Amino acid sequence: MKHVTREDIEALSPRDVADAMARALAMVARGDAVAPVRTHIDLGAGAGTFLISGVLTELDLMTVKVISVRPKNPESGLARLQGGLMAFRASTGEPLATLDAQAATEARTAACSAVSFRLLARPDSSVLVIFGTGPQGSAHRRALCAEHEFRQVSMVGRDDDASAVLRSADVIVTATNSTSPLFAAAAVLPGTHVICVGSGGPAAMEVEPELLGRASAVRVDHRQTCIEEAGEVVAAVRSGLVDEADVRELGEVVLGRAAGRVQADDITVYKSVGNGTQDAALAALLLGVNPR
Repeated sequence: MKHVTREDIEALSPRDVADAMARALAMVARGDAVAPVRTHIDLGAGAGTFLISGVLTELDLMTVKVISVRPKNPESGLARLQGGLMAFRASTGEPLATLDAQAATEARTAACSAVSFRLLARPDSSVLVIFGTGPQGSAHRRALCAEHEFRQVSMVGRDDDASAVLRSADVIVTATNSTSPLFAAAAVLPGTHVICVGSGGPAAMEVEPELLGRASAVRVDHRQTCIEEAGEVVAAVRSGLVDEADVRELGEVVLGRAAGRVQADDITVYKSVGNGTQDAALAALLLGVNPR
């Protein structure tokens, strides 16, 4: 079997990866994919393991990924996230390749965010603010700066004062491990596109639910998963700030079935929890798999 390394993944053009994610998001929205909600094994104290799978029927490709979160790993010199990812031919079950799971997750998550920028951000956006200085923050900087030329890019760490950069932000990315809001909903200016990719549990949220209530469009990568597991979405729907029916998939925007940005002063929100079909789309790009 072929093994796809981090170097192989990082050698891809970010725009090509975003194009691949747009096609996969559309396949999911059309029903041309098998996109299960991930399975979570809760080991307590913040530790757990996620089983993430997906099938892109048109590509005859299936991926299965195991991602383990172990908060105490850094104390032993190990990365907080550990995992493995394998691609299979869906029709036969034949193993095709293994992929660097962490690099794949970084690349496909950031690429989906880049698709959200294409569809939901203002074309004249000039200031990008990224909360999170870890791998996802860096991946988002690379993907979004390949998508658009920003006048200013700010990376905000845990101990940084973000008040000044928020006053000029056109695009905000939250890519942290925080389980509580990073800033007040009122701090987000009209016209801003907000990309939330960090917290991934029903009780965790990087932004206040009120921000989703202010948004003209709340778009997600996979609706069923986000309705169940995205804390910001769960809280906004539960409190009546957002109607569940108004939470639509980004793939529907790709297909023209749901609106993207309508007016320049709209606040738009994209929430990503991740889905195995995104891993499959990345694997297809790396392996040269084309539609049947």
